[in-house]
Amino acid sequence: MSSDDKLRLVIMVGLPGVGKTTVINLTSRKLSEKGYGVKVINFGDFMLNYLMSRGYVKNRDEIRKLPLRIQQEAQARAAREMRKVFEELASKAEGKFIGIVDTHAIIKTETGLWPGLPKHVIEELRPHAIIIVEALPEEIVSRQLRDKTRYRADYAKPELVKELLMLNRSFAISSAVLVGASVATVLNREGKAEEAAEEVVRIIEKI
Repeated sequence: MSSDDKLRLVIMVGLPGVGKTTVINLTSRKLSEKGYGVKVINFGDFMLNYLMSRGYVKNRDEIRKLPLRIQQEAQARAAREMRKVFEELASKAEGKFIGIVDTHAIIKTETGLWPGLPKHVIEELRPHAIIIVEALPEEIVSRQLRDKTRYRADYAKPELVKELLMLNRSFAISSAVLVGASVATVLNREGKAEEAAEEVVRIIEKI
């Protein structure tokens, strides 16, 4: 069985405050307990390390100061390298190997909404599925206001969150269309992250 046959690559996205990281960590643990090989890669961290290793930047803040062309080229190359990492790990696995990319479908900036998975990225990753982690708008706002480690006041309005949830789905579907990936949504209710992770595991096992 080739690495492509064994690899199941899933991209998980969600707005800040939906509890995506918690759900991903629980999902990884549950898959490992079932005997799957699992690797989670945060796209932002991977891209930063990639750019730093090639001398483009010294820290995360310098990324946004790079010319757009260089940013796009770096995104594509980082995605290509990420895919290679998953394929290499899958080639050494005894059974199915699950690669999970932790990223965003949309990025809210001062110049508007940017696609987190543009054509030059999604076509390099070639995921089987994009899983959107969601939560109720009121719960998202509550979590964002409790998170003192990040500045997210520009997200902490229920009306804006409702609009962004809808746009997040649209952006994710648009990216999925480019590579024929499936799209699924998983609701992460307050205190129900275990249940959300179980649903993600069920989706992945059916791919």
